[in-house]
Amino acid sequence: MQLTKEQRTFIVEKYFQAKSFQLVILSFQKHFPKRQSPTKMTIWRNVTRYRTEGTSLNLNKGRTGRKRTGRSEENVRIVQGALTENLQISARKSGLDVTKSTFNRIITSDVKWHPYKMHVRKQTPR
Repeated sequence: MQLTKEQRTFIVEKYFQAKSFQLVILSFQKHFPKRQSPTKMTIWRNVTRYRTEGTSLNLNKGRTGRKRTGRSEENVRIVQGALTENLQISARKSGLDVTKSTFNRIITSDVKWHPYKMHVRKQTPR
């Protein structure tokens, strides 16, 4: 179970006051009697996170998952530059060192251009 915002700030404040894991654990048990007390590692991680990032809150949003290697800023600039030079460039024949699927994903997601092909329809006779 994750710690609440109040519990995280309590841990960090008590650690900076006491400089002792045992005192933090004891004061946590007194202050939050229905909650299981944190381990030394949990206290250490919260204090370290507070020192490095200025907050002890959970900052996992945006940091998890597979890294975007194909759609890097450099590749987006390369594809955008190629498109400004030639609007009729194809994904396969672009000559860029980007796969076809990445090229198309960059065009639709990052450049916000969508493929469009004119369709000629027959006129209905009157």
